[in-house]
Amino acid sequence: MNTQHAFARLSIRKTAFAAAVLFMGVVMAAIAAPAQREDWSVIKIAGIPVGYVHESWAPPGPGGLLTSASDMKMVLNRLGNRVEIELRSSSEETPDGRLRKTAYEMRASVLSTKTEAVIKEGVIEFRSEAGGKTYTRTLEYSGEILGPEGIRRLSESRLKAPGDAVEFQTFAAEAGAATKGSRKVLGRESVLISGREIAALKVEEYLEVAGVKSTAWLDDRFETVKAEMPTPFGPSEIVRTDRETALAAAGEAELPSELYTRSILRTNVRLPQARAIEYLKVKLTLRNPEAGWPEILGSHQAVTAKTPEVLTLEVQRPPVPKPSTRPAPITEANREFLVPNEFIQSDLPEIRKAALDIAGGEADAFKAALKLVRWVAENMTFDLGIALAPAAELFQNRRGTCLGYATLLATLARAAGIPSRVVMGYVYVLGMFGGHAWTEILAGDVWVPLDATIVAPGVADAARIAFGASSLLEGAGGLSSGAAQRLFGQVDVAISEYAVGGRGKVVVPEKAKPYEIEGEVYRNPGLGFSVAKPEGFAFAKMDAVWPDPAVVALEGPDGGRVEIRELYLLPWKEFGSAAEDLFTRLGLGAKSSPGKAGGLTGLAASGTAKAALVLRDGSAAWLVLAEGPNAAVLLDRTARGLAFK
Repeated sequence: MNTQHAFARLSIRKTAFAAAVLFMGVVMAAIAAPAQREDWSVIKIAGIPVGYVHESWAPPGPGGLLTSASDMKMVLNRLGNRVEIELRSSSEETPDGRLRKTAYEMRASVLSTKTEAVIKEGVIEFRSEAGGKTYTRTLEYSGEILGPEGIRRLSESRLKAPGDAVEFQTFAAEAGAATKGSRKVLGRESVLISGREIAALKVEEYLEVAGVKSTAWLDDRFETVKAEMPTPFGPSEIVRTDRETALAAAGEAELPSELYTRSILRTNVRLPQARAIEYLKVKLTLRNPEAGWPEILGSHQAVTAKTPEVLTLEVQRPPVPKPSTRPAPITEANREFLVPNEFIQSDLPEIRKAALDIAGGEADAFKAALKLVRWVAENMTFDLGIALAPAAELFQNRRGTCLGYATLLATLARAAGIPSRVVMGYVYVLGMFGGHAWTEILAGDVWVPLDATIVAPGVADAARIAFGASSLLEGAGGLSSGAAQRLFGQVDVAISEYAVGGRGKVVVPEKAKPYEIEGEVYRNPGLGFSVAKPEGFAFAKMDAVWPDPAVVALEGPDGGRVEIRELYLLPWKEFGSAAEDLFTRLGLGAKSSPGKAGGLTGLAASGTAKAALVLRDGSAAWLVLAEGPNAAVLLDRTARGLAFK
């Protein structure tokens, strides 16, 4: 069951961090001046130091070429797991500020990915390397691409008074793309930098590829001394400081748990059998309406209403696709979803062999993909310490977060001749929506969602909201910018309607509550169950959400305690075997026996001070766990008070 709960904690964290690096890295690089020197800055999230940026500039080289370099490092202890992200970049530009070459290296796991881009007239030539493999591509562009010094000079010449603005085109190496950018003067104010008050020009900055606005403070040389942007966990800052302070900031900071919980979206009701949801209608409310709605893209969802504050979204679970053969022929339309790149390394011999072995002789693309889903779910281990990794590492070490699961599944699919891409968005689990990544395959001309982390029977359920999809051809920036950065942790959600298991739509009342207490009875309308507490007991844990699977607990005066939990079952796992595995993990070595409660049947087991009942409920299950000196008796009393619709 642990793979079912291998939820996307990282998907939320990584998106915020990568997007912050994506935008701030360009902003901070833009302070370059053609002089030999270096600067240090500290990175803060919600006021807590988490890393540093070190920048250096060399004297003009042959032909007056200007070179600059930037190293960034962040180290976090995220819920007991050390996460380290390092980014290194360099740029080369002409004396008049036109970018000619840039190099970028990222390490967020064991292996790093390296990319070099050479900017020529009308075309950018890329060369990327990861896991010993090299990949090349080209990208056409028009206009002029400015480098760090070019942006600084443009700002110096035109930004004088409030309202003054400049527009430019630059290159975001982290996103692998040319992008439009702008700066607009907001005013002048003093900022405290290393204990000194500095008079600064306050400007609003925007990069189209990042999709969010940031604020920067420029000194009298138009160099950035401070930059700030929103993240799901509060404002992220880069502030100029001394070397010692900057280095000390990368000392494995621990962000408060409330910063993580504020990035999840509690729901107004709980969804029953979430992995079998076929239709979902939700209302998203912007916490800051001034930010505006980004474009929300998804293959099987549609925006049906929108105001500046509220957006209504309907999601459909697509049907099982019509048979389509593999390997799919490469066309211009599907090429980027079939060819390998530095993250989707489907050309590695060991990965290709594994994909073909797993898929076997299955000719239908969808059925073959389901075999790959099962292999990834059973062979990967969820690891919060792996922020982002190429397929070579994922396949060898078989550890990662939901993004790792999605990347490896997409890689195996391509190796088996099935077009694939990675999707970033929200998924529902255990009373809330949280950031998540999953995979889509192209079966015929239909994109079909599959999830190897939170597994559904067949096609992935509709209890998810997609923000965008990427082939990862352009690198990690394809997932960490745009709608994802603007919406993660910036909206609230309310479920309006849903349909599950072939039944009709359920309309959720406007003022619906997750649960209600009527005398001695707890009722959960969404999940369709109720429980009467034994005499002398009290209800507890009624507001728990993921990762806590508890729906409600009953606490007695003699130390007796019962907890009722939601469970998700792997679709290929036989119920009895899954229940026995759970009993073993709970320390109940006794042989199980048939059990039932509230019209559901299942298995029960008991030990000295613990007893458990697992009930099957369609594609989901319930665990009733009793603990205390009379656990078996308490379990029986609780079971008699359970009712399921």
